[in-house]
Amino acid sequence: MSSIFFLLLLSFTASSVLSTKDDEIALLKIKKQLGNPDGLRWWVKGFDFCDINANEVPQNSFITCTSTGRVRTLQFENLAITTSFPDAICSLTEIDFLQISNIPGFYGSIPSCITKLSNLRTLNIFDTSLSGPVPSFYNHTNMIGIYLARNHLSGTIPPSLSTLPNLAYLELPSNYLTGTIPPGIFHRSSHTLDLSNNSLTGEIPKCYGLVDFWIILLANNRLSGDASVLFGKDKMTGKIDLANNDLEFDLSHVEFSNNLYEFDLSHNKIYGKVPNSLATAAGLYFPNLSFNKLCGELPQGGNMWRFNAAFFADNACLCGNPLPSCSILAPAPAFASEPPF
Repeated sequence: MSSIFFLLLLSFTASSVLSTKDDEIALLKIKKQLGNPDGLRWWVKGFDFCDINANEVPQNSFITCTSTGRVRTLQFENLAITTSFPDAICSLTEIDFLQISNIPGFYGSIPSCITKLSNLRTLNIFDTSLSGPVPSFYNHTNMIGIYLARNHLSGTIPPSLSTLPNLAYLELPSNYLTGTIPPGIFHRSSHTLDLSNNSLTGEIPKCYGLVDFWIILLANNRLSGDASVLFGKDKMTGKIDLANNDLEFDLSHVEFSNNLYEFDLSHNKIYGKVPNSLATAAGLYFPNLSFNKLCGELPQGGNMWRFNAAFFADNACLCGNPLPSCSILAPAPAFASEPPF
C-alpha cells in the first residue's frame, strides 16, 4: 500500500514541476491576453526566449532566463495596447523581476496572483493607467523592492507589507492612495520610502524615527503632527521631502546630520526658531523652510553662505542674513526729551 502511495506521490510531483515549455506556453498566452501587439511579434511558437541576441532587437520587451531555461526577468515598455493586466504572468513561477512601464493603455487592477510568485524580488510598474489596490504581499521573504509610480492606484497602503522582512524600497508616488501610513514597513537600515503626491492623512508613525532611511519623500499629502523624529544628528538620510502637508511641530531643538544633503519642509505649520545645527550640518546644501510659522534670528556662520533668502521666505518673523537684519524689523527706541532750562 505504501509503495503505491509513493508512486502516486512521485507521479504527482513530476507532473507538477514546470518546464521551459510551460514558460513558452505562458508567454504566448500573455501575448494573446495583450491583444497580440506588434511589439511582441517575435513571440511565436518555438521561439528561443532565452536568446539574449534575439532580445536585443525588439524595443518593447526583454527576457532573461535562469540556468535551467526558465523565465527569470520580464520587461514590457511602450507597447501600443489598450487592455488589462495579463494574469498569465502568474504562470511564470521562477520570475524574480517584473517591470511594466510607459503603457498608458494598460488598465484594470494588478491581479492578486502576483503576490503568490514566491521568487519575485522586484515589482516595478509605472506610467500606466492601472487602478485598484496596491498588491497585499504577505510574508514574502524574497521581496526587496516595490515601485508603483504614476499609475491610478487607490485605496490604502496594505499593512501586510510590514511582514516583508527584506523590503528595501517602497515607492508609490503619484497615485490616489488614501488612509494612513502603516507602521513597521521596514525592518533594517538603508531604505527608500516615497509616498509623495497622494492623499494620505494622519501622522507619520513614530517608529520610523528608528529607521535609517536613505531617502524619504512624503510631499504633497495631508499628513499632520510631528515629523521631527525623522531628523537626528547621527542619521544617514540624504534627502527628506515633507513639503505641502499639515505638519506642526517645534523646530527649535531639531538636529540636522552631516549626511543630510537636502530637505524640504515648506508649506507646513512648523514653528519655533531655526536651530544652530542648520549652520553646522556639513553636507547640507538645500534646506527649504519657507511658508511656515518660524520666528527669530537665523543662525550665522558655518554653512549659511550657501543658502539664499528663498529657503526661509514667508515665515512669521525670521530675520538675519540672508534675510533682512533683525535690527530693521525691531521697533526704534524712544528718545527722552531734554529737560527745560
